[in-house]
Amino acid sequence: MLSRRELLLSAGLSAGAGVLLTGCSSAEPAAAPVRAGAAITPRTGGTLRAVFTGGGATESLDPFAGGSPVDLVRHDVVFDSLFTFRGNELAPALAESAVPAANGRSFLLKLREGVVWHDGSKFTARDVLASFQYMSAPQRPYPSELSAYFDFSAAKVVDELTLSVPTRQAVGDPALLLAAFPAKIVKSGVTATKAIGTGPYRVEAFAAGRETRLKKFEQYWNGPAYADEIVLTSLTDPQAKVNAVLTGQSDYTADIPYTSAKTGANSNDLEIRTAGDLGRVGFGFVLNATKAPFRDPRARKAVRLGIDRQALVDSVLLGYGRPGNDLFGAGSKYFDAREPLARNVDEARKLVRAAGIEGATVTFRTAEYEIGYNASTQLVAEQLKDIGLTVKADVVGVPEFFDVKALGQTDGIVFSIGAIPLLVAYTRLAAYPTLGLPDNQLRAAVSTALASTDEKQRQRAWVSVQTVMADRGNTVVWGLADTLSLARKNVAGVEVRGQAKYPYLGKAGLA
Repeated sequence: MLSRRELLLSAGLSAGAGVLLTGCSSAEPAAAPVRAGAAITPRTGGTLRAVFTGGGATESLDPFAGGSPVDLVRHDVVFDSLFTFRGNELAPALAESAVPAANGRSFLLKLREGVVWHDGSKFTARDVLASFQYMSAPQRPYPSELSAYFDFSAAKVVDELTLSVPTRQAVGDPALLLAAFPAKIVKSGVTATKAIGTGPYRVEAFAAGRETRLKKFEQYWNGPAYADEIVLTSLTDPQAKVNAVLTGQSDYTADIPYTSAKTGANSNDLEIRTAGDLGRVGFGFVLNATKAPFRDPRARKAVRLGIDRQALVDSVLLGYGRPGNDLFGAGSKYFDAREPLARNVDEARKLVRAAGIEGATVTFRTAEYEIGYNASTQLVAEQLKDIGLTVKADVVGVPEFFDVKALGQTDGIVFSIGAIPLLVAYTRLAAYPTLGLPDNQLRAAVSTALASTDEKQRQRAWVSVQTVMADRGNTVVWGLADTLSLARKNVAGVEVRGQAKYPYLGKAGLA
């Protein structure tokens, strides 16, 4: 069973949605966001100042502890992963390859040569083994999910740059899992909070909830970074992040509110940017298919036909996005980009009557964990009145949002997932019985996708998974929300390596 923290962090939830349904009549953005910065080469030198949502006193230099956006951005440039993503494709980092055995029950991990730690010592397989054991230790508050797939206790060092790792179940693409789950590598024998990494920047100063100063690491294996220094400011209020850039205190901030984008940059020196199609976040609901009424696939289909997706995009996302097709994981590899269902109230009413639930009251659980969750629940409740269903919004606070007992009692829950790998999206949902779909064909297809070492077989399995979900699934993804940022026009080299709201700054700087 996943912890609430793991589910929320990995879902790629976007904080960029609009606020209330009132006052959001215009669907067209005031000025179209631009794609800029990543393709421009920064100059060498200078200081890049960026501001992100922080976690106050809970922020940490331990890459397996801090979970706020500013923590994740910092961890990415201080500690390296074994593999990473470039767009939706895997790319090697500290590891060059992870070759599975024919039966998928182990893999050989080959590491990169010539990597050194920030203290100048040599990176070896012993560091990776120690990191595996550290991240999966059962006494940790949040042990790594990789422990469910890999038996790190039985992993062995083969030579200085090679490890043999057994799996707990057949895994056909171990590199995908090593990239998808938090798997930063820390130095053997050194406390993680010392922040000795192999990344392009080293920690010079750190004040939790306030500021981090990072200095370029000249011996970085992938070449020195462009900026001499990165200063990360930690703020908790979304508008305060925007104001920090508007007033010149920072050069860049990610995941800005759509209301701020509507207002515009208000300066020739600034621009609002979009992460593009691969950076969009799926907004929707997950229906509880373990109990009535949504145990019946007709009831689930009725909801999907009864919602007005464009109206939700216009009102909740303020036009920054496009309608979704009820499948999570848009932008990830193997995603089925089929057209969204058109609203069909008459057909939805027929399905409601056929399922015997006309006039029924259903409860949808929501919290303003992300701006727009409550607003979308409010609008969907209005829309579903037209098909004969009454939606009661169970509005709770963020701390109790993912209470396991409450999840089992609700009929649906507001949810969002970014462009994470389909394997992660579907295994995470299945980890909660009331979020997963109890369907044998779906379960078998996901298992095949996980276990197969053959690319074509994996692709066929994902086609099967998404065909089931489109036909009788329990996810209602009404919109794909843009991830927007505010930047000075000379900020360049910001990359998306996974989630757009936590951009990679290792190649960023000022042009």
